[in-house]
Amino acid sequence: MAESDNDLLGLVANGDRAAFDRLVLRHRGPLSAFAYRLLGNRSDAEEIVQECLARVWSHAPRWDPEGSAKAWIYRIAHNLSVDRLRGRRPTVDIESREFEDGNPTPEQALSNKRAKVSVRDAVAALPERQRIAISLFHLKDMTADEVANTMEISVDALESLLRRARAKLKEIVRQEQPEAYARTAAGERR
Repeated sequence: MAESDNDLLGLVANGDRAAFDRLVLRHRGPLSAFAYRLLGNRSDAEEIVQECLARVWSHAPRWDPEGSAKAWIYRIAHNLSVDRLRGRRPTVDIESREFEDGNPTPEQALSNKRAKVSVRDAVAALPERQRIAISLFHLKDMTADEVANTMEISVDALESLLRRARAKLKEIVRQEQPEAYARTAAGERR
């Protein structure tokens, strides 16, 4: 039976290094992706993950076992990222990548790449709290309760934030790619 995050963090709170290593293995990649989404810079994201994991180790005894370990860990990463953002405006580090979706045609690959960049840019253009909510809920597959707990807001406030973020994303895409938006909207009506 796989250990839950809460089980592992409980062991970490008692100084269990092996449990901490398992927790790191489980969350390093997702935390890195989360921090990157918030910061737009891989180097900063890696620094945040290192600091987050160091704090998980040192602050584990302070964790409330009644809460969600995953939400607690992401709250640490969130708070560190917000602190980092206070000193600068967020930027987007766009790297060219090859898509591994079964040998697309060059046109499909270019279209896929443009769509990915467009979504990444649109998410980066969102106000900070909307960007965080979208990243946690849709990209990290956290539950509404976990996201609300991480952001220290109510579930109702989160749902409102997500609605505003989705509307803003739609508006950004509509403004930046009117032809693509018209094709997508026409497809939705069918």
